Amino acid sequence: MKELIEKYLEGHASAGEQMRLLKWIRNKENRIVFNSSRLGWNKSQQNKPLPEGSEKSWLNIQDQMLQKSFKRWQYSDKVNLMVRIAAIFFFVLSLGGGAYIVSTTKKTEVWYSEIEAENGQISKVKLPDGSMVWLNSGSKISYNNMFAANNRDVILEGEAYFEVQTNEDLSFVVNSGEIQVKVHGTKFNVEAYPGSENIDVVLESGKVQLLSPKVASFQYFLSPGEKASFVKSNHQLNISEVNTGKYTSWKDGMLNIYNQPLAEVVKRLEKRYNQEFEYAEELKDFRFTFTIKNEPLDEIITIMEKIAPIETYQQNNVVVFTLNQKKNRELSR
Repeated sequence: MKELIEKYLEGHASAGEQMRLLKWIRNKENRIVFNSSRLGWNKSQQNKPLPEGSEKSWLNIQDQMLQKSFKRWQYSDKVNLMVRIAAIFFFVLSLGGGAYIVSTTKKTEVWYSEIEAENGQISKVKLPDGSMVWLNSGSKISYNNMFAANNRDVILEGEAYFEVQTNEDLSFVVNSGEIQVKVHGTKFNVEAYPGSENIDVVLESGKVQLLSPKVASFQYFLSPGEKASFVKSNHQLNISEVNTGKYTSWKDGMLNIYNQPLAEVVKRLEKRYNQEFEYAEELKDFRFTFTIKNEPLDEIITIMEKIAPIETYQQNNVVVFTLNQKKNRELSR
């Protein structure tokens, strides 16, 4: 590089040769060699005739040229580096953007199907995976279009009886707000009406796992013949052994009332007959036991009046239960 350095210092180096030199002095050790060569060249010029003051001017010019050239090289190198970085960033961004576009364009649009049983009606439906669901009056379930493909999740509002097809790869999950019921293949009933204090799960056969979407540590495995009653207010879970038929026979058109207070009986009658009821506070704890098959509502009311000291009348569209004072006195004797 000695000849190129001298050529540069003499001002005879072409633009290409200057760029070659500038690239070479990027290295710190090469800059030391360059400075040493420049000092040697300056000494060799002392015996050459130069106009007065021209040597200093020439050296300044050379330094300025070198400085400007080096700055231009630094700037161009930075620009090239920035361009390379920008290109890499743009490629990554483009790749990410491309992946996003692909994912959004290829991503399956999700929508939900909803099935609802009208008030006073019981609906039976077969889900895409072959599972059967009975919906009690005023109840509904929904599931998305990926059901049976990559999930078997349903959302329940109200009461439903399930006969779930076995699928070891996809668990069947019933979401009812505070409680999730996870199963593989089984028969069970879930009652989770909005506004109700409890969520009740009755297992007829198989095995289900109760989970909470809010509390990771919460879980309980229900056994056949057991009823789980989850209290929403305090998150307490009560387990009891029951005659499951009393809780599941509604799907066959039967309504079993067994030693239940009037407050609970009224709720069941409202769902079954799509009829609004009111009752005096003093009657709420009167208990009833009877079975409804296809009897009309007026016959059911007659039966209730025979069982307890109550009487009814209709006010607009509401059936009102009141205390039959005469009969109550007779029963009290």
